[in-house]
Amino acid sequence: MKMRHFPLKGYTLPLTPKGHSSIVEPPPWHYGGEVMQLVFRTQEKRARALIPAPLEMGPEPGKGIVWFVEWVSVSGSNPDLAFINPERAVYRECLVLIQCSYKGEPGYIVPHIWVDNDFTLMRGFMQGFPKKLGRIYRTKLNDLTPRIGGKRIGAKMKGICESHGERIVEGSLVFTRKAAPSELPSIRFYLMRHFPDIEDPAKPAVHELAISKVSDVKVSEIWTGDADLKFFESTVEETAALAPVEMLGGFFHNMGLTITGGKVIHKYR
Repeated sequence: MKMRHFPLKGYTLPLTPKGHSSIVEPPPWHYGGEVMQLVFRTQEKRARALIPAPLEMGPEPGKGIVWFVEWVSVSGSNPDLAFINPERAVYRECLVLIQCSYKGEPGYIVPHIWVDNDFTLMRGFMQGFPKKLGRIYRTKLNDLTPRIGGKRIGAKMKGICESHGERIVEGSLVFTRKAAPSELPSIRFYLMRHFPDIEDPAKPAVHELAISKVSDVKVSEIWTGDADLKFFESTVEETAALAPVEMLGGFFHNMGLTITGGKVIHKYR
């Protein structure tokens, strides 16, 4: 029997007759922004608790990074989004990354992340980033701002992430010198894609590990410095369990990249 034509279109919900209302447009997705990276080391057992098999501990057990970043992001099918709807294309997020490895390839899993825009929330779920809504704030440096100034030795920057009425993460960076691209942590994202089964809540419909397909990575204007980081107790979040025991420094830089999708590397079902 011939199937009846399905009239609704779109890459994600909501599907509509014209297909223009989807929260997320198909990849490739292009990103550009300013990233503050705060590098820390937590206790090995705390990091291990966040690394599911078949992932293993990374070469530097307990190493983690927190990103405070403001992105401008558009899709290949709608490159004018930043002009037409800048309120959708510009967003901020805070990521917690824990170093791990897969078959000897070091990378990072992202157990916690907060964003302030619905389309990147949904796009994150699709890729395997466990995004939640939050408010992210970060110091803005500008050469013409009296008593603050721009990027220079001694410049100070702070990032704050709050969600559901609670402060979750706070980090700071004091610039000490310019840095080379080779000093930045090499980032490979290992992602957990998990979607519950609508018929049986005891089992997932999708449960798998993926790796993000990232290309055209560029960085510029890299500064490094002395960093500090705090995770706060929460009635909802479990980030305070990481409690950094050692700060390894921090970076601030411009960054551009493209994500073309992902590749599934392990299925749990």
